[in-house]
Amino acid sequence: MIDGAPLVLTPLELGADALPVHVVDNGDLRLAFLPSVGGRLISVRCGGAELLWRNPEYLDAALRTVRPRATWPPLDGGMGSWPNVGGSKTWPAPQGWSGPDEWPGPPDGVLDSGAWAIESAWSAAAGALLVRLTSPDDARTGLRVTRAFTIPEGGSAFAQRTTFTNVSDRPVRWAVWEVAQVDTASGGELWVDVAGTAEPVDLVDVFGRLRVGPVEAGRRRVAIDDVVGKVGFTDATGALPFRRPDGAGLDWRFDVPPGEYPDGGCQVEIWMQYPTPEPLEGPGSLHPAARLLELEALTPMTVLAPGASVHQEIAWTAVPPAC
Repeated sequence: MIDGAPLVLTPLELGADALPVHVVDNGDLRLAFLPSVGGRLISVRCGGAELLWRNPEYLDAALRTVRPRATWPPLDGGMGSWPNVGGSKTWPAPQGWSGPDEWPGPPDGVLDSGAWAIESAWSAAAGALLVRLTSPDDARTGLRVTRAFTIPEGGSAFAQRTTFTNVSDRPVRWAVWEVAQVDTASGGELWVDVAGTAEPVDLVDVFGRLRVGPVEAGRRRVAIDDVVGKVGFTDATGALPFRRPDGAGLDWRFDVPPGEYPDGGCQVEIWMQYPTPEPLEGPGSLHPAARLLELEALTPMTVLAPGASVHQEIAWTAVPPAC
């Protein structure tokens, strides 16, 4: 870090047994990173409002550790053992449990739950702080994942560039899959920009079905309901705005290049859940305990030769409350 840089990445002093959290604050925007649990962006605050969902069973509002890591259940490959701390993270797609060409997570011990490295540097040319999180090399997928964030001196917009690099000695085929969890306890509105009138794809229907509205001025509204399920969009154009009733929210913008996308061609997917009385059927018996939705942006499936890389870029804008 260069002395006198306008922005610095600061480790929080949270105690000896706390999960390490690193924070950058430009006055308009405060971001917090949790490298030791899958290289997460764990908090986005703007105008005093928290814009990402974070699991209070693991971290409190001050980002202090509530449940020490030593007390977490051991990962057994089932979603019931997943330490879902929340925030935004990067996974490989397609997800599945039927063979080596699918990622059987979460959880896994490397990309989702492993300890990532974190580093930062001030760029005078860009007028921004660069924060990079790097995963361990994952033998199963053959990937090393880096998540690089560019945070300017002011304003509530920042950029993310994610890179998958094949560190194995074999070709691998994956899509980059960014997943951000947003709290819907107070409701809100989510819109997906689309290019046409392709019907959304029902990917998971567990309790109820996600309600997706008709195309209005090039976008569809996804209703915030008490449902557990997932829907995908095959004609997404790369914009995902979410607003809470108080006006606060997040905007995602990203390119949608041509190619073969996972899950029947979905460039965007939305998971939604609410607290259920019983665990869900399926791999690992996940038991939803919070109201949240997931913003999910994917790249095309890409064959990576050994040493080759593929990238995804997302422009984030944090929106403060209106009052």
